[in-house]
Amino acid sequence: MKLTIGEHAGFCFGVRRAVDKAFSCADEKLPCVTLGPLIHNPQEVERLENAGVRSVDSLDQVLEGQTVIIRSHGVTPGVYAQCEARGIPVIDCTCPHVAHIHQLVREYSQDGDAVIIVGEPDHPEIVGIAGWAHGEVFILPTREAAEAAQLPARALVVAQTTLRRDRFEEVLAAIRGKVRDLTVRMTICAATSKRQQEAEALSHEADVMIIVGGRNSSNTKKLLETCRLRCERAYQVETPEDVPQGVIHETDRVAITAGASTPQWLLEQVRSRIESDAK
Repeated sequence: MKLTIGEHAGFCFGVRRAVDKAFSCADEKLPCVTLGPLIHNPQEVERLENAGVRSVDSLDQVLEGQTVIIRSHGVTPGVYAQCEARGIPVIDCTCPHVAHIHQLVREYSQDGDAVIIVGEPDHPEIVGIAGWAHGEVFILPTREAAEAAQLPARALVVAQTTLRRDRFEEVLAAIRGKVRDLTVRMTICAATSKRQQEAEALSHEADVMIIVGGRNSSNTKKLLETCRLRCERAYQVETPEDVPQGVIHETDRVAITAGASTPQWLLEQVRSRIESDAK
């Protein structure tokens, strides 16, 4: 068996920054909570909870004296306003790439112009971005959604940072046919693009492709979609125990990649499990 691990697998800059800051708060015994799970990886969230940093679903659950950590997905302006009004200290771990989209949306829509976001409607990053718009917001996950939407004559279009590039281009083509005055900003994160391109290349050469990441991780699911286009035996696993048995053969070329919320220690555990099973 030949085993290859993607160079761009695992934590992106924004996630690593947020996780490092949260564990630093734990080390300093600072009473902190995260607004929503810090990342889309249950195992790393559990490690944080064991270190003393738990997640809350709303600001109503924040106790007096606690500091709120804003996760890398970002939040709406209303969250900052509520924290200020209640005197809740904030550690802002919004990914700089996401914060840049907030700025683009806020500045473009300041006179009420529409904003189109290409991405998943219920993803926390999209919810946060939409909150910075002053005018109408359209969230379009697919080409079909774009074709069915009643779009304005003028709009800005941005993308979820973890979106597949081909998905964005597909939806954008439909938008261009309907919006006369369209301002396009390519906001897919460079690290995401590199990870997707690498996954595409690896899956083209591999007999078996293993994608490590949380089941609720949007970008991990997109990696799986990319890999399955080129490799029939492509599997998403969340833990080493999820590695499928009996599907990897002695002569197989196996490649591993991981979503942006997958910690290195978990990636290593999956690799060890595959190597152990192959013996």
